[in-house]
Amino acid sequence: MSSNVPLHPAPSRIKLLIADDRWVVREGLKRMIAQCADMKVVGEAATSDELLERLPCTEVDVILLDAWLGGPKTRGIIREVRRRHAGCRLLVLNVQGRDPDALRLLGTGAAGYLGKDHSREQLIDAIRQVVRGGSYVSPSLASRLISDLRGGGKRPRHATLSDREYQVLCRFGSGIRFKQIAAELGVSPKTVSTYRSRILDKLKLKTNAEIIRYAIERRLVPRSTAAPPRRQKSPTDRSAGF
Repeated sequence: MSSNVPLHPAPSRIKLLIADDRWVVREGLKRMIAQCADMKVVGEAATSDELLERLPCTEVDVILLDAWLGGPKTRGIIREVRRRHAGCRLLVLNVQGRDPDALRLLGTGAAGYLGKDHSREQLIDAIRQVVRGGSYVSPSLASRLISDLRGGGKRPRHATLSDREYQVLCRFGSGIRFKQIAAELGVSPKTVSTYRSRILDKLKLKTNAEIIRYAIERRLVPRSTAAPPRRQKSPTDRSAGF
């Protein structure tokens, strides 16, 4: 599903950078793109740090960004790329399952989003669409958005969370410890504790384990990095993380 905004001419040959931590995925994408005369892969990155390092010295039109490359930091990666290279377009690819964060990623600055159901033709169409200034979302996501607009869809509880609350939810679900969350977000531990309380209230949960389970079951974190539910501590245990 593409946008109807006015488009500008595409470059004679679209230059792409693939950012995904899986070699097999990068190789598969490169083989598909090699079949298109108007596209070429000019770089690849296996981590967010590699992506940001390669951009200044590589002329790129479109970045194919794995939705899980940065885990809960993916939106931060998008913001940083947009801040440093405003002319570079980001097309997010999610081949690991449901589309847990599509709207937030699009709102952060991604030009397009493709879920696991996309075909080669849809990927190529999406690349051409976003490089010309348009936007693109996969058919499954488009159907869900239309259903929501018509009142047929039910918004998940985490849709009510603020950006910061959502970041804490995803980090905690990924197994990141309390102090590290505070350090990564640049806030005090007390502030993170406040976010946690709001998360529990808005999601109608009671314990840390329930927060982790919620994030895992709704695919807000990839299963490979999701933390197992932690042992519940007694309310009188003063060493409890939160």
